[in-house]
Amino acid sequence: MSDTTAADTKRKYRIVVNGEPSDVGSDVVTYDQVVKIAYPNGEPGTEYTVTFDKGKEPREGDLLLGGSVEIKDGTEFDVTPTGKS
Repeated sequence: MSDTTAADTKRKYRIVVNGEPSDVGSDVVTYDQVVKIAYPNGEPGTEYTVTFDKGKEPREGDLLLGGSVEIKDGTEFDVTPTGKS
């Protein structure tokens, strides 16, 4: 019998956000999660453009406000502030 807990067995995915590796605990990430990784102290009201590559489904594209994308290890995100909403 194993002493492994559910938290120990939860899969982590390594993504890259603005060139920096980050681990997430789900194979689906949201726009808000990616922005928070890129800009943890982002200014309220700032809008961001989020693009991704090497995703699971779809493989590449834009991640829009309120959206999510299925990822795999190595999915890359570029997050750029685009102005105030």
